[in-house]
Amino acid sequence: MFTAGEPVDVEAALADPKTYEDTILRIFAKRSDRGAGFAEAFGGVSYFSTAAERRTLARAIARRVISGEFETRAVDLWILETGGKQREAHLADFIDHVVGSALFKLLTHNARCHGLPGVYSYLSGVTNVAAMQTFAAYIRAHREKVGAHGPPLYVMQSDFEKYGDNLPVGPDAALWRILKTVATLGSKNGEISTATWDLITGLVRPVVREKDGTEFIRLHGVAMGTPLVPLLGNLAVVPMDEAITSIDGIFYARYNDDFIVAHSDLAALHEADARIDSLMDELGVKRKLSKELRTALSGNGRPSADDPAYSGRDSIDCLGLTVSHAGTISLGPHRLGRFIARIARRVDAIGPALSNEPVDERARQLVAATNVMLDTTSPFAVAGLSSILDTTTDRGSLKDLDFRIARKIVQVATRRPGVRGFRTLPPATLYQDMGLVSLVHLRNLR
Repeated sequence: MFTAGEPVDVEAALADPKTYEDTILRIFAKRSDRGAGFAEAFGGVSYFSTAAERRTLARAIARRVISGEFETRAVDLWILETGGKQREAHLADFIDHVVGSALFKLLTHNARCHGLPGVYSYLSGVTNVAAMQTFAAYIRAHREKVGAHGPPLYVMQSDFEKYGDNLPVGPDAALWRILKTVATLGSKNGEISTATWDLITGLVRPVVREKDGTEFIRLHGVAMGTPLVPLLGNLAVVPMDEAITSIDGIFYARYNDDFIVAHSDLAALHEADARIDSLMDELGVKRKLSKELRTALSGNGRPSADDPAYSGRDSIDCLGLTVSHAGTISLGPHRLGRFIARIARRVDAIGPALSNEPVDERARQLVAATNVMLDTTSPFAVAGLSSILDTTTDRGSLKDLDFRIARKIVQVATRRPGVRGFRTLPPATLYQDMGLVSLVHLRNLR
C-alpha cells in the first residue's frame, strides 16, 4: 500500500512477493474482462491458473529478482494495422509483463512524489477531462478579471513529432537521468543496486525480436505495448514541464505528447516558446510545427493585433473536448457527431416497423424508444451518454443535441427531410405531449 506524497523504496518493493501478487491479479482481471481469462499466459499455463497460484508464482519471481538472476527476455515485434496505417507493437513475455507492470505502478508513484507539473496522462484519478476542467476554470478566472469584453486569452497548442518513435533511449539519453532520479527517490541511501537498475533498463529498452528471429536494441523509440511505455511518455520531457510551469501565472497541461499553454500576456507565451525551444535538443524531441495552433481566445473571435500568429477563435478544441471563451465545456465535435450517429442509426432501424402506423403514433413510439436510449440506468442506453452528462457544462451544446435528436425523430415519423417535419410535429409536441427526454434537463438534474 502506497502512502500519498511519500516515495516508495523500489528495490525493497521488488523483493516483496506481495508486489507481484497484486499485479498478477490485475492482469487476470483485465484479461477476464475481455473474455480471455482462460487463454494461455505462458508455457501452457492459463491466466486463470496464474491468478489461482499467484502466491507461488510471486515468490518465485521475487527470489529471482533478489538473487539478481532475473533476466528480461526479448519482446516479439509485430505490425498492428489501424485506420489504414501500420504501427509497430511489441509483445513481452508474461513474467516480464508482470514485473514491468509492477514497476510501472512503483515508478509512477515515485514520479508523482517527485513532481509531474501539468501532466495529466496515464495517472490514477487524473484524466483529459480533469485537464480541460482546470483549463476552463483558468479561462473563467481570466474573464472575471478582465470582463466579458476584455482582452483575449492567448493559447498555444502543440505536440511532438512522432514522440514514441523518435524518443532517444540510447545510453546518453536524457530520459535515463530522469528515470534514475525517480527510481532512487524512496531509497534509504539514495542509491539503487546495479542489478535492479539493469532490470529497469532491460524492461525500458528490451531486446526486440523480429519474425525472422533477428534481434536488436533500439537507440530511438519506445517498445510500444510494453508496460513501462506510458511512464516514459510522462517522464521524457519533465524538464520542459518544469520550465513552462515556472512562468508566473501561466496555464500548462500535457497529455503524453499533446500540450497546451495559455496566458493573458503575449510576452509569457513568447517566453514559453523560448524555453521549449532551448530544451528540445537536450531532450531529443521536436515540436510538430505543422499541427501547432495559436489562438487569441475571446467572445468576438478577433485575431491578435500584436501577433498575427494568434488567430481569433471563440473556443478551443483539445483532448477530445471543446472549451469555450466563457469557460464552459462540451465534448469535441467528432465525439458529438458519433453520439448523434448512434441514435440516428437506431431511430432509422425502428422506422420500418412502424410504417403502417399514423404519424402521431410513429412519433410516439420513436420518442419512447429514444427515451430508453437516453436513460443512463438502461442497458440499452446509447454509448457516450454518461460522458456527455458528466462532462458538459455548455448548455448551448446540449440544446443543439436536443434539436438534432428531435429533428431525427420527426424526419423518420413524417418521412420528410430536413426540418420540414416540424410543421407537423413541432418540438413542443414531442417534449410536452409525448414526453421526449431533454439532455439539458438531464444535465440540470445533476
